[in-house]
Amino acid sequence: MMSLAADPLGEVDPAICDPETLADLADLFGNERLAHLLASLDEEIVRRLGQATTTSTDLGAHAHALVSVSGTLGFMSLSRACMALEQACLDRASLEGDFQAVQAEAARARPVIASLRGRL
Repeated sequence: MMSLAADPLGEVDPAICDPETLADLADLFGNERLAHLLASLDEEIVRRLGQATTTSTDLGAHAHALVSVSGTLGFMSLSRACMALEQACLDRASLEGDFQAVQAEAARARPVIASLRGRL
């Protein structure tokens, strides 16, 4: 595995994104491809959370799409928040708290994504 100290990924807050996952992905795909994957995640966050959704089904579908892409790239807190929102949509439970949690995690993740992309 690539050492993060010798890597343009530098220090990553593990509460937001798993640095080992990032290092593994950089080893597997290379920095250019990882930057592209991070850009895609950021675009998905903006597209899926920026849309005015009228139904819990739509919101659940957006959350579901973000669960895997954010988790695959190591943004586990965002992935878990999306998973909770998706489950709340399926359960037809109150969504406000879960939606706010997803928005908060997305707000923490986006600057990290931008910083990582700038260093790759």
